[in-house]
Amino acid sequence: MINLDNASTTKPFCEVINAISDALSYDYLNMSAKYAQAKMVEKKVSVIRENILKVLNAKGNIVFTPSATAANNLVFNSINPKTKQTILVGAGEHSSVYECAKNLQNLGVCVKFIPLCATGEVDFNKFKNLMTQDVKFVSVLHVSNETGAINNIKEIASFAKKVNPSCLIHCDGVQAFGKIRVDLTDLNVDFYTISAHKICGPKGIGALYAKNTKTLKPLILGGGQEFDLISGTENFAYISGFYTAIVLKLKTLESDYTKVLKDKNSLISELKANSVNFEINGSLNNSSPYILNLSFEGVRGEVLLHALAQKDILVATGSACSSHKRGNRVLENMGKSKTQVDSSIRFSFSPYEKYDFRFIAKTIKEVIDEIKA
Repeated sequence: MINLDNASTTKPFCEVINAISDALSYDYLNMSAKYAQAKMVEKKVSVIRENILKVLNAKGNIVFTPSATAANNLVFNSINPKTKQTILVGAGEHSSVYECAKNLQNLGVCVKFIPLCATGEVDFNKFKNLMTQDVKFVSVLHVSNETGAINNIKEIASFAKKVNPSCLIHCDGVQAFGKIRVDLTDLNVDFYTISAHKICGPKGIGALYAKNTKTLKPLILGGGQEFDLISGTENFAYISGFYTAIVLKLKTLESDYTKVLKDKNSLISELKANSVNFEINGSLNNSSPYILNLSFEGVRGEVLLHALAQKDILVATGSACSSHKRGNRVLENMGKSKTQVDSSIRFSFSPYEKYDFRFIAKTIKEVIDEIKA
């Protein structure tokens, strides 16, 4: 199997699996219990929170959530639906942010979506025009899960807080953390979402960095765990697995980046060498090397996806979380035609896989020719 769909999920490290197994075997006590043995587990979680804050170069709190989607929902759930102030949200957000924004809009909140450039980034000039003193909240993702476009979060946050110092900034960093350098003090955001299973950790756990948890409202009511925001017995096994993945990913951040950048360029070169007609959706400049979105002339992306899957080559037509919806909202907002959107394929790379791009490009060419025949 050749997996070129690593943006949807990643294979857990062996060390992560071992950490989870050890935690389930030896640290299975409920850390909310009052006896000293359980408090040892609680202490381990506190150390992990502090270490993640150090990794992010941030002051505040780490709130563990059942997923990155839950973390994003926690932030948007904290916005008063009766607010008279405006909210700005990037038009290219992951569905877990976009649908939260649409829900607030349906409840009567003034939500404005920041248009995208042809490169896939939010249009900063249009953002500046939308950013007024009555804007209380801005949410823009760090790296596009569809195209890999990298938004200049530092510039966005700086301008927003210059216009309205009390404006809160949220950033979905799921496709950024563990793949590109993330420094939250430098970015100056109030909330930042990360996920375990995008960086070779387990599914079923994410986290939200919050500069101040008091600005948040509970998402799950109950026993008051996770700063009274996400009630329910803490999943120490997955917390341990998440942190193990973070430590391992950050050790090889730069070498991984170099490897996948080479892979991305190699795929493009080999497709050209095999005379495959394609168009890059977005830009190779200022984009994550982990993601490449291409449109293939005269071929429906979904048909190509299934044909390649029969050859044991796994790709995507976009975010797995939006796979049940027709079209591609992000590409459409970039100005792509319906034909370009329908013919798009997302490739996403793993630094731990050795790809034979000559074979992959040759197979893509053969499959496209068969489809068109």
